[in-house]
Amino acid sequence: MLTPSPALFARLRRAGMAYWVIILAGLSSEMMFRATALSATSLSQTVSALRISALLDSVMIGADIYVALTFYAVFRAVDPQKALFAMVFRLTQGAVIAGSLMLQLAALHAPDQAAWLMAAQADGYDLGLLFFALNTALMAQLLCHSGLLSPMTKRVLPPLLMASALIYGINSTLALLGSNFAETLAPSYAIPLVSESFFALWLLFSRHSQAVVSPH
Repeated sequence: MLTPSPALFARLRRAGMAYWVIILAGLSSEMMFRATALSATSLSQTVSALRISALLDSVMIGADIYVALTFYAVFRAVDPQKALFAMVFRLTQGAVIAGSLMLQLAALHAPDQAAWLMAAQADGYDLGLLFFALNTALMAQLLCHSGLLSPMTKRVLPPLLMASALIYGINSTLALLGSNFAETLAPSYAIPLVSESFFALWLLFSRHSQAVVSPH
């Protein structure tokens, strides 16, 4: 269990701010600019949208690295092995997404080929989410044993994160296998969005936790 302190909660708040950067940059890149690039009626619009999307993805990856390292520094006192694996899985996800981003950059130079390049990039994102599913499952366990969650939060947040891990794992596996069920299950991504938003909010306001904690 972790010992609460102003320094700990300040570190968690910074991670919470970075987590919101991940959520907002990722959603904006995917739902606004990549979608615009694929539906644009001119090559110049496609290129502009892809450039902004690539920039937002780069910001997201940078914030993800910060969160991964911060979580390891904080939660290794709870379980060093699980914290290490969680960090490695999150960093691996970032590396896979960064690699797939090269396909989007290639589309900048061949905008007429953007459709298939973006489809290949989407597969890269699904591959990355398999590693993120493992990270999320480990984070749920680390939070459960951290001693930082209030009783109510402990009943809600870890189960939500575990459900998100299952959704990421199942949906990404089906997408990589080319299953038609992947599109059918796409609305289930609302659960990870809710759970990660809740997690980010908890990180920002964790200093208000009423959990009973003791030194590790």
